[in-house]
Amino acid sequence: MNDQIGLNYACLLFGIGSLLLFLYNGTVWALYAAYVTRWVGAIRKKLFFHISCLSLQKIEARAAGEWITRLNSDVQVAVALLDQPLHLPHAVVSIVNVCVTSVILALVDPKLFGLIMLFVIPHMLISQLFVARSMTKLATEVQEATAKNAADMNALVICADMAMLYNAQGFLLRHFEQSSLELKKRNMRIHHRRAMENGLKPLTGMGGFLAILLIGGSLATAGIMTFGQLVAVIQYRTGLLVSMMMLANSLINIKTALAGVKRVNDTMHITMEG
Repeated sequence: MNDQIGLNYACLLFGIGSLLLFLYNGTVWALYAAYVTRWVGAIRKKLFFHISCLSLQKIEARAAGEWITRLNSDVQVAVALLDQPLHLPHAVVSIVNVCVTSVILALVDPKLFGLIMLFVIPHMLISQLFVARSMTKLATEVQEATAKNAADMNALVICADMAMLYNAQGFLLRHFEQSSLELKKRNMRIHHRRAMENGLKPLTGMGGFLAILLIGGSLATAGIMTFGQLVAVIQYRTGLLVSMMMLANSLINIKTALAGVKRVNDTMHITMEG
């Protein structure tokens, strides 16, 4: 009878929690999405107004592709700080999840929690030291290559008639091809870094899981812990890993978005005086 009451109580709590989660996703994130959309529009308008107020001398000092990139691609990269699949709010949520799950795991079994962290912490350190650290620099190089490619494409379109007159189509096409290949090269560097981070997941994930099964199974066989406790540890470990992966990916995406933020900030600090 007591077990039935406990089961009913657990199901009731689960139902209430699911309802609150549904309301959270349907209200908070909807309001957040509307706010980010308005924020992006305000940034684009402010940036366009600032560029349009610059002197002709400063406008002519840069290629048209540079301004196109600063007004479009740079803003798109910058606002990814708040509107890409894993961004700043997700980092905050994942930190909260990691803290809560860590406390629960430590209460269930401190030794197994320590074992789990032996696999999780190195992954985070490697992810941040060897992957995320250079992301801002690599993303900045991508934006610079994008600006060069846009300038070459702009010249290819605008100067098409003159190029045909002087038989210079090949010259313009070669420049566009070179800048396109350079842009591809810069993008591949970022993809290689992300692939490096993704390659760590099986190592820490399966390695930690096998270690938990081996040691936890031995403890359960010896009667030191129950099978239910072992299952609970495995389930909470999964939640901890998901949150840690979300945090790692969010930090990498934030580092990438900072390249756009820096370039937008640089554009806004160009003085309007001639």
